[in-house]
Amino acid sequence: MNHNNPFGNSSRGIATALVALVVIVIILLAGLAYFATVPSKTVSSVVTTVSTVSAASVPPSTVTATVTSTSIFANPLLLYSADSQVKEAGVLEAAFTAQTGIPMATPVSAGSGALAADISAGDPVSVFLSISHGSVSNHDLSAAVYPGWAIAFAGDQFDIAYSSATNSTAAGQAVLAAYATASATNTTGAWYNFFNNLTSGAVKIGISNPVADPAGYRGWLALELAGIAYAGGMANEQYFVDRTLSNHANVTGASAAALVPALESGQIQFLFYYRSAIVSGGLDLLQLANPVNLGEAVDNPFYGQANYTLPTEVETGSAITLWITVPKDSTDPTDSVNFVAFVIVHYAALLKNFELTPFVPAHLYNDTGYTVPAPIVALLSNGTLIDKGPVGS
Repeated sequence: MNHNNPFGNSSRGIATALVALVVIVIILLAGLAYFATVPSKTVSSVVTTVSTVSAASVPPSTVTATVTSTSIFANPLLLYSADSQVKEAGVLEAAFTAQTGIPMATPVSAGSGALAADISAGDPVSVFLSISHGSVSNHDLSAAVYPGWAIAFAGDQFDIAYSSATNSTAAGQAVLAAYATASATNTTGAWYNFFNNLTSGAVKIGISNPVADPAGYRGWLALELAGIAYAGGMANEQYFVDRTLSNHANVTGASAAALVPALESGQIQFLFYYRSAIVSGGLDLLQLANPVNLGEAVDNPFYGQANYTLPTEVETGSAITLWITVPKDSTDPTDSVNFVAFVIVHYAALLKNFELTPFVPAHLYNDTGYTVPAPIVALLSNGTLIDKGPVGS
């Protein structure tokens, strides 16, 4: 028997509405659950860059184009910096972030050789600032990360640091007195006497690990060059090196920067180090003469007479240069290249207190078969950079 329900239609309508409501609630809950499991991303801003380049002044190995790119940045750029230049790196980072809003992490610092090894091993990196040509070349960087281009933008020189603790010993005072005479007279005999005192074993000299830190092999190169310049030419190239080793005068460390506390405490009396790092670190400085300080490109023929053999390569004496590049596996290629372009435009003014020698224009090196990013090519086109040939090994 059929019974008519006067409320049948309305009941079915209510039931349908309830089902729809339940479905909506389930969807909302599922959405909330999904977003709860997704890492949050903070977007500071959106930067759009447009670079137009001319083919007229571009090397054959460079791809030219008009490129429009939009970067949404959430994670900070990771700058790997030679630890002797970490203060300079901090200044460059702060200025870049102030102008663009793009965040940058505290620089990852170590010796340039050690950083190149870490980058080649796949450690996350955005930009690489090195004080070694070898560390930005395809000799130290693996094929997976080697970008094929790098920019040399400033020169440094190699000097000797000391601290107030050095003056507390008679041996330290004797070396300082010998230096004062050599610096004032600039005679071969006076410099020979200074290096003889320095390598006598009466004082300890900090020379960092040559494999991990280019300052290490440069310390030995400086001693070789001193032998050539002051101890009788190439026949006595190893004179001060041999004295240092036989007298156990040297103390090593992971990097020159890592030896600074030992210098300040008096555990070592002198430290082979970069002039810019000595100045920025507030240390006392002994300025070496041009024949041995690796600071003048015009003296490269003389520097090239000295060499130091590492396990994987031979380092030949040459003027000290700061390099910057963006590894192929950069965490953020677009903003990393923007950072490099910013550095090349502004570094001379930003780093003027570090007593570096700016290259104006800076030098772009690019291997055949590798593409230089469009913002860098634009700097080449407008004369901020000049083409200096391949990076090489």
